Amino acid sequence: MNSLIISAIGTDEPGIVSKLTGIITNHSGNIEESRMTRLGSDFTIVMLVTVDSEWEESLEVALQAIKELSITTKATESNTITTGEYYQITLNGADNEGIVNVLSKYLTEKTINILDMKTHISNAPISGAPLFNLMAITTIPDNTDISETQSDLTHIAHKLGVDIIVTQSEN
Repeated sequence: MNSLIISAIGTDEPGIVSKLTGIITNHSGNIEESRMTRLGSDFTIVMLVTVDSEWEESLEVALQAIKELSITTKATESNTITTGEYYQITLNGADNEGIVNVLSKYLTEKTINILDMKTHISNAPISGAPLFNLMAITTIPDNTDISETQSDLTHIAHKLGVDIIVTQSEN
């Protein structure tokens, strides 16, 4: 079996998921993991699919026939075990430009790998001001001093005017 990452973007409308997954099923493909969400007026899909090598090319051709979606495929390796401890990083606070960049740059410098990240804007309960919300699952290398990392993130939180909470996670 071959593993493919399929990404698709198109104007949001009923039936997008059904059309895409129908083609995958008709080509004996199996969806292992997926993320699907509406962003603005578009619907976005990212999925990991396994498919027998004899069906792979046919699947890719059939996917390109969906004119309503911009679709790309990429071969990938099977899921590998990640080393290190899993931690969840939650960030909430005033919406300012560059928050994701500042956080991700720090994580990169500390060799902390982001496995999953979700962000969204919500309104503050009383004032209605925009609040930025981030939740990330990371792996922190075993040789990392977690208390130092938490201290660094507290300093970053103060500079950005947000709250950052780090908790151990099962993934």
